[in-house]
Amino acid sequence: MEALCAKCAGAIKGLCHALNDADHAKLSAAATSIRLPARSAVFREGDQARAVFTLVDGAAKLLRAMPDGRQQIIGFRFPGDLIGYTSRDRYPFDAELVADATVCRLDRVKLEEMSRGCSSMSHRLLELCAEDLAAAQDQLGAMAHRSAEGRVATFLLMLYASARRNGATGRPLSLPMTRTDIGDYLGLTIESVSRVFASLRRAGLLEEPSRGSLVLTNLPALEALAEADGAAA
Repeated sequence: MEALCAKCAGAIKGLCHALNDADHAKLSAAATSIRLPARSAVFREGDQARAVFTLVDGAAKLLRAMPDGRQQIIGFRFPGDLIGYTSRDRYPFDAELVADATVCRLDRVKLEEMSRGCSSMSHRLLELCAEDLAAAQDQLGAMAHRSAEGRVATFLLMLYASARRNGATGRPLSLPMTRTDIGDYLGLTIESVSRVFASLRRAGLLEEPSRGSLVLTNLPALEALAEADGAAA
């Protein structure tokens, strides 16, 4: 686990961030590393919430069942993000991997016991919950009444900001989710997402050197597109 912890984004932005060496060692000793393939479930909606997970690498999408039987993507999670920490007895959504990933599994009871005896860990859990809530609110505000171009621009900037928080440069930027996933998350059709990506390429705002990655070549223009679209709304 020590080698894994040394390169884990959780130490940069996740649960392990700001813990002292002793508390970090206790957390690492209680954790189990699991390697899972793309499209597998970390957990399913309704499963008993017995564990909490940190993404070491890869990416996951969070899905919730709709009344008509469809599933709606309500968020994406990236390296360092905590998944499945809830006050409920059962998980309120699915967590499904969009790329091969390593997850760090912590028994929920053990985590809660450790947090009661560690003020820095307890504080960090509260911070992560607050950040998760703020991100959900930002998503609602960012996507409401925006055009397809504004939604995609905002989404790409969110990915870039997440990569930078994880210590990555964002060049190239990993894009493991499909156009269908992006459309589902943004409330757009796959045709609209593909059209906007093509338009941004022609305008010189991004490049796609290979499948699953892109380079944001004009951040100020993307930011202006997102801000102007939001102001117009």
